Amino acid sequence: MTEPEDIYDSPELYDMLSTGVPGDVAYFSKLAKQAKRVLELATGTGRVTIPMARAGAKVTGIELRDKMLAAADEHLSAEKPEVRQRVELFQGDMRAFDLGKTFPLIVIPFRAFQHLIDVRDQRACLECCRDHLTRQGSLVINLFDPNLKILASSLAPNATASRKVGEVELKGGERVVAFATRTSCPEEQWFEEDWVYECFDKGGRSQWRRSRKFRLRWFGRYEMEHMFELCGLEVEKLEGGFKGQAYHHGGEQIWTVRRV
Repeated sequence: MTEPEDIYDSPELYDMLSTGVPGDVAYFSKLAKQAKRVLELATGTGRVTIPMARAGAKVTGIELRDKMLAAADEHLSAEKPEVRQRVELFQGDMRAFDLGKTFPLIVIPFRAFQHLIDVRDQRACLECCRDHLTRQGSLVINLFDPNLKILASSLAPNATASRKVGEVELKGGERVVAFATRTSCPEEQWFEEDWVYECFDKGGRSQWRRSRKFRLRWFGRYEMEHMFELCGLEVEKLEGGFKGQAYHHGGEQIWTVRRV
């Protein structure tokens, strides 16, 4: 069997179903409008980047994958000139960047930080962020809080349980359905998901099928607190949702931290 490709090498598939967490675009756009200047790490195809620029902020975006960056450029090209002028996109690594300036706001939306599996990479990213914050600046990171019931369901040896993760209708009446299988490594706190996208025509006949994968690390609340402290950052607040909800198990971790 052919090994599935990385989802970030297929921005057209990524954009179909990776629509973020409800409320995250409005949340980050509001913060960006207040800060006026923002650095976004792992911009992807611009899902959060462009709305922050529409809100009036000057946005600097860093993205590792060239295909995702090209898709962000294409999406940006459809915007009004004043929005395009507010955005600078660079190819770079969130673990090692030096822009030569600081920002009042740095954001890492939609689990992007959780792609850093190794502790050294996590610390390198946070230390880069610290060095790019103004003295009163804020770093805002969105993670999912590990739901023990969901994680336990994929810990069995050779677990193959599949679940439907989404469906989208395309122009012309075709529809794409995606199913995912998950395997977990609790010793290293990561899971890997294989997503199978299948396109059907109006008559329900399969037109194509593509497999893609990604891996994420999960973080406990106090693990993150300790890591922030080690990296010279202090927690201002932890929210459990994009409407200011209190932190709760199995929901969101929305961290706002500052330089010590």
